[in-house]
Amino acid sequence: MQISLDQAPVGEALRLAAVMQCQLDVRLARLGLHRGSLLHREDEEVVLAPVRILGPQGEATLSAGMAAKVIVHHDDGHKTPIIEMLPGEAGHIEGLTSGAGLEAGLATLGLHENDRVQLLRKIPPMRYTARLGQHRRVHFTESVAAKLWGELNGRNVQFANARRDHPFFVTAILGGKAAREQIEALGIRPGSTLVLESIAPAQAVADLDGGDQERIVITSDDGLRLYLTRAQAAQVIVEIGGIGTQPPLGIGNEAATARPGD
Repeated sequence: MQISLDQAPVGEALRLAAVMQCQLDVRLARLGLHRGSLLHREDEEVVLAPVRILGPQGEATLSAGMAAKVIVHHDDGHKTPIIEMLPGEAGHIEGLTSGAGLEAGLATLGLHENDRVQLLRKIPPMRYTARLGQHRRVHFTESVAAKLWGELNGRNVQFANARRDHPFFVTAILGGKAAREQIEALGIRPGSTLVLESIAPAQAVADLDGGDQERIVITSDDGLRLYLTRAQAAQVIVEIGGIGTQPPLGIGNEAATARPGD
């Protein structure tokens, strides 16, 4: 039986049948997931934190959603999303599980496929308070601060690097449509001026590229774990029922017909 991944049961073996969205299909294939690949949907609630990384152009802050969608090939050969890296681990960007919006946002930060990155640290939940324009005050998380790109004292930086009482001119919102909509709902858009007033610890909240989108966590047969939004998972068609550990017909079945001694 075929079903979309977002409707698939937890704990059963699933075989990838098709990916209906072309760009996602290409990105998953780059990560080694093709028609016939075995998957498992994980039963877990995930709260992720933003991270600080070192890339080709220096340090950058990635929101939890960004870090969950960037897959790194580690120096020792295994692959994980950046969000699962440990401080000090390094490797090159193998691929993305995102749309063009996040890809463009990463490029703004100087990050591209095959670039080398190192995880510096995971960032604890923080609450930013800033003045928007002359009279309005806004509050947001460190993940939003990571997605605000602009000019500060003549330099292009993320708002996560803003200085207190210094005007920050927003030139871009990094990420996809959901990120832009979430941030614009605060009244912040390209052309806005923000002035950081304070940063304080906050409780952990769910974040995935601009909102409380539910994560669908899947694990491939070789142990790679990926975080998809429900909308992405709805575009992935899987087969369930009667799936063992043998590869599908035509993939690696030569050994089954080989004669002893061949």
